[in-house]
Amino acid sequence: MITTSKLNSSVPAAPSMFKAVLAGSIGNALEWFDYGLYGYFASIISSQFFSSKDPVTALMLAFIVFGVGFVMRPVGGLIFGHYADRVGRRNVLTWTVMLMGISTFIVGILPTYAQVGVLAPILLAVCRLLQGISTGGEWGSCMSFLAEYATPHNRGFIVSWSQFSIAVGLLLGSGSGAILSSLLSPEDMNAWGWRLPFLSGILIAAYGLYIRRKIDETPVFKGCEDAQALVQTPLKTVLKHYKRETILSFGIVIGWTISYWIIMAYMPTYISKVLKFPLSVGLSFNTFLIVIFMIAIPFTGMLVDRVGRKPVMVGAALGLIVLGYPVFYLLSTTESSVMFLVGLVVLAVLEAMICGGATVYMTEIFPTNIRCSAIAIGYNIAVACFGGTAPFVSTWLISVTGSNLAPTYYLIAGAMVTLVVLVFLAEETYHKELV
Repeated sequence: MITTSKLNSSVPAAPSMFKAVLAGSIGNALEWFDYGLYGYFASIISSQFFSSKDPVTALMLAFIVFGVGFVMRPVGGLIFGHYADRVGRRNVLTWTVMLMGISTFIVGILPTYAQVGVLAPILLAVCRLLQGISTGGEWGSCMSFLAEYATPHNRGFIVSWSQFSIAVGLLLGSGSGAILSSLLSPEDMNAWGWRLPFLSGILIAAYGLYIRRKIDETPVFKGCEDAQALVQTPLKTVLKHYKRETILSFGIVIGWTISYWIIMAYMPTYISKVLKFPLSVGLSFNTFLIVIFMIAIPFTGMLVDRVGRKPVMVGAALGLIVLGYPVFYLLSTTESSVMFLVGLVVLAVLEAMICGGATVYMTEIFPTNIRCSAIAIGYNIAVACFGGTAPFVSTWLISVTGSNLAPTYYLIAGAMVTLVVLVFLAEETYHKELV
């Protein structure tokens, strides 16, 4: 048994906590800049790497490869999660950002289908697999790192910066796409412009390596190590003793990840391909969406520290169920830019609420010596099954139903699963000491 006193014997000073949050958040932002680029340039990638003459079919194929990256997230989570639970979080965070940067750079230099035929989508899929491994290892380690530097009374706020940093990375990706699409002609954008953000991956890898080698291991992990409470096989311990918590985390993530990838990654494609706006307009609207999410997420982190994790998550799930369809109806029918932006604000705030509660909650239901491995199972498997497929399922639903509102069916179904899990399985954890 790990004693709380031993694990929390070393409380980080404010400068150390600030440095840790900054380093963890910046690295996470850079990683998600790389990861989000594919979603933002999916319409171009579909024409460059797939041979189908039907644009919808090519787009669906591109989203299948997008989902391939998610398949490897559980694998990356288990590999890096085991490493993080055995030797610490810092080294894992260094290696994951390097792997992401290198694999993203390679996407930027890949030959197209017109140049090498079927080899092009195969190479693209391999790069997505490597990105998935990286992201799978990054996510649980970053959340655990931030949670273990925080105190029981500010943990929601501190961990919320992991989501804020993801939004920064997605914003950089969306913003770069919007800028390039406005500066370049469609022909230049399709020919070579889309490659430029991917090529920056090599610089991101170098910068991420520099930043993360400057941070210390978390006090909580050091306390666990000093207490000789580490386990040889964290995954085995999770499966043997923490089945209920794993099922709980899996269920919470279903609604969270479906809504996240529909709202935060699929939206540019939805606006441009389904609602028939120019790509530059879709990316601009998506940039606005991400900015609102960024503003909201630290406040939801403070909210879950004040009122608890469960009420905020339940409110978000109910909001997605009740408002999901009306908001998408507004987006698909309104001719007012102001009303369109209002719809995006509603989606961004609801997503911030569920993220603000779920991220910190998952770090609190597992002990330190298995935390990264446990998160890797529940979170990454759910994301691989439901989040990575969200853009594909949304595109497929629209094609078979003929309705622009079809993605809401998937969004609402996921939120209903999460709501049921929260109501019947979840217990409140705020102000709890990490063990």
